[in-house]
Amino acid sequence: MALRKFTQVALQSVFRTQSARAVHISVPRKAILEDKPWPDEGAAVGYEKVVMDAAKVGEDPLEVFNRETPYPFQGAGTKDDPIVIPSRNKTRYVMTNPPNWEGGPPVGTWVTLEEGGRCPATGKHYKLNYDPSDKWGINELDLFMH
Repeated sequence: MALRKFTQVALQSVFRTQSARAVHISVPRKAILEDKPWPDEGAAVGYEKVVMDAAKVGEDPLEVFNRETPYPFQGAGTKDDPIVIPSRNKTRYVMTNPPNWEGGPPVGTWVTLEEGGRCPATGKHYKLNYDPSDKWGINELDLFMH
């Protein structure tokens, strides 16, 4: 008798948690799977407005659409021919994955406009291609602007 009651209580709690999980999990999945249309131009604000305005002209200032292809860097990485990094700021943090770096964290270095930078792990030299122009008005939205 006690075993039967225990089994009933256990099954009821399992069914309750499963139904609760189904309700809580199915709502975000349903929202994610639905095709949501892009908002109209009047409703777009912030970075979304910048991306929509740039897409009309065929530009991608925040690199939102083409993340699969790596950026074609110029330069060999030597002191005489450093790798040129585009930047809107006078300093930029560059992350590198050194060869034979067996599962360790990526190594990064700060690259400045005046001094450039050199990665301690790979030994490659970097130089900034600083462009202070703000064609799309991103500086007003950027909370981390230096």
